[in-house]
Amino acid sequence: MESLDTVEFQERSTANAKREVEGKPQEVTERAWPGMRARNQPNSHVLLDTTLTWLARLPKDVRPMVLAGRYPRIANNIADIWRRVARCEEYLDTLVVDRRGTRKGFPPDVAQELNNLRGFYAELHPDNRSGWDRVGAAS
Repeated sequence: MESLDTVEFQERSTANAKREVEGKPQEVTERAWPGMRARNQPNSHVLLDTTLTWLARLPKDVRPMVLAGRYPRIANNIADIWRRVARCEEYLDTLVVDRRGTRKGFPPDVAQELNNLRGFYAELHPDNRSGWDRVGAAS
């Protein structure tokens, strides 16, 4: 007897299914956004090996261990862009400063870790440029 592959189904509203069939973009509501963001990123609830390596290389007093435990997706993002100075500083700033005015903010211990990490990063890159930025400017 031949085995049948299982089919995975995604929950969709009839309105969004109709839009998809007709080629119109799916409506995204503010309530749906957090779940969509997590679903679109693999391993959003797990620290990646590269993130663990990045954490181990940081000085103990700036390691964002609480952040990594509670928000592994954010820790993975920071580790991924750590060597892209302008991008990493921009991302760290968006985590520390609420530009939308609608965010709840992080718990105090996580906010403190992010502030410490941002300060450490600014000390590492005082002129907001990585070595790769300087190579591009020299040519």
